[in-house]
Amino acid sequence: MNIISEPDGKEIHVYGRFLDNTPATLRLVAGSHAVLMKSPGFADYAGVIDVPKSSKLTLKATFESER
Repeated sequence: MNIISEPDGKEIHVYGRFLDNTPATLRLVAGSHAVLMKSPGFADYAGVIDVPKSSKLTLKATFESER
């Protein structure tokens, strides 16, 4: 699974565990995964990603600065 963000450099957490910063390619088993992307000064992105078997997915999150 490819994970990108605009702007780059967001922290990627899956089930509360930090894995990498964007952009990144993660190997996730098929099924649902709780994903959190965050960075100081920006609102967090949180969601559940459903990864099908034998699939290549790209998740792109666009962040706006907090005011």
